[in-house]
Amino acid sequence: MIQANNYMNINRIEFSVTNACTSRCKHCSVGNVPKEMKTSIDRNVAVSIVKELSRKYKIKSVMTFGGEPLLYADTTCAIHKTATENGILNRQVITNGYFSKNEEQIIPVVRNLKESSINSLLLSIDAFHNEHIPIEKAYLFAKAVCAENISGKEPD
Repeated sequence: MIQANNYMNINRIEFSVTNACTSRCKHCSVGNVPKEMKTSIDRNVAVSIVKELSRKYKIKSVMTFGGEPLLYADTTCAIHKTATENGILNRQVITNGYFSKNEEQIIPVVRNLKESSINSLLLSIDAFHNEHIPIEKAYLFAKAVCAENISGKEPD
């Protein structure tokens, strides 16, 4: 159980969902993790943390990132769904958009993101990512996001 602290104001929760990634960016240590050391956070523990901190503090924002958080889309979406249920207004995901070689898996993940009510999607497309992820792969994800009408608009 988390104890409230009168001297601490927690208003944002950030989850590094996994250290597994589909890229190996030069500026990032995550992509260089040996395969046998790749891991992810426990979905149930993460959901419990969101619930408990929301009861004790006025949490304004939850962010998920990685590695590539959409390699563990169920965990990522469960975190954001719980954030929505607990009145957290800003729900952000940082992704490179490339989490599956199977293009048919993109749309179900995007629909799950929409159902979890994320409202800020930050898509990393730059020279670092493009060295290992063709821009066409990120475009497929972006196209699916647009088709599902996921709003990137921040709440007032």
